[in-house]
Amino acid sequence: MPHGPISIETSATALHYGISCYEGISVVKNSETDKLQAFRVEEHLESLRASSEHLDMPTFDNNEMVECLKQLVQLDKEWIDCMGEPDQFYTRITHFSTDKTLGVRTPQFTKLVALLNPIQLKSAPLSLKCSTQAKNWPLGHGSFRISGNMGPLVPAVTDAKNNGFDDVLWLLDGYIKECTVLNVFILQQSRFGWMELITPPQDTCIMNGVTRQTILDMKDHIETTFKVKVEER
Repeated sequence: MPHGPISIETSATALHYGISCYEGISVVKNSETDKLQAFRVEEHLESLRASSEHLDMPTFDNNEMVECLKQLVQLDKEWIDCMGEPDQFYTRITHFSTDKTLGVRTPQFTKLVALLNPIQLKSAPLSLKCSTQAKNWPLGHGSFRISGNMGPLVPAVTDAKNNGFDDVLWLLDGYIKECTVLNVFILQQSRFGWMELITPPQDTCIMNGVTRQTILDMKDHIETTFKVKVEER
């Protein structure tokens, strides 16, 4: 269906119990071939599948989903240049329960929606405000992209932006965890003299983003090429 409003029952359990999850995929235009390319689509879809299963929602066929996304990108491909210079589509996929009977139970009916948003991302330093409010907690739901994880963060994020910061750096018991929608890496010189790239461990308190996992997968290459050790700590 085309982009536009969605009709949904006012009693839909996604609205009342937060039975909803999401995933974001970057689609960029190759500067040499002009082809549109997505970054590690399979890993993103596995993340969406894991979040859906965590909420006990029906899952989907990954191959069919890839084909649907390809058709959507081809349909809207001209919009990628709408902001002046080619950059990328942010592809947001949302999966939510449409069960119309109130009650906390396994959804029998769900809707899965994908939309493309043309954006330009430019590299710039971020100003972060630290918060000791618990964004997530051990053995909680922080490793899944559940929509309800974000709502309680709004006051702290709004306060940070109203005071001149770009985002919040979330802490737990004094330890750095992550930003609101971004994982954290710290490049530093160790006490032994070598350079190291540190990221907090995946302890169910952070989202193991695809970019984060890609860097961890490449740790041997990074150490060999750049003489930088990559560690979870």
